[in-house]
Amino acid sequence: MKKLTIIGFFMVCGMGTLFHFLYSYVPLILFPRNESIFEHMKLVVFPFFLTFFMILPFYKEDGRALFSSFLTAILVSMSCIIIGYYTYSGFIGKNIDPINILLYYISIFIGFGFIYKKKTLISFSNSVIFSLILFIAILTFSFYVPNLSFFRG
Repeated sequence: MKKLTIIGFFMVCGMGTLFHFLYSYVPLILFPRNESIFEHMKLVVFPFFLTFFMILPFYKEDGRALFSSFLTAILVSMSCIIIGYYTYSGFIGKNIDPINILLYYISIFIGFGFIYKKKTLISFSNSVIFSLILFIAILTFSFYVPNLSFFRG
């Protein structure tokens, strides 16, 4: 599990970094369309889910527990980014890209701590339902953008 966690961490970080710059070349819903916090949550959600499906064949234990851990990691990572961003930018009074990048990697690291420890906040069946809600919310708010700073870059 330790090797899969380390590999998974680097996969999510690598995909997230790559996905950040791909929308102008390949305009897919997977990639952020603007510089809003909401759009940057895609850099957490989609790389984590893709990594889950790439790691799953090599995972020898219960895949349902792994899915729940991945969803927990997604929620924790997203929360860390949102809380960290609004805390530091509110305190400093501006947005600093190197801090944003560092915050992304730290948040992913914290999320993978939950995967490594096999911690879950939600049962498997609720994880599936919550994942569907998360995807529907991403699709909806990507095309029907609310007039709030969280959604507009």
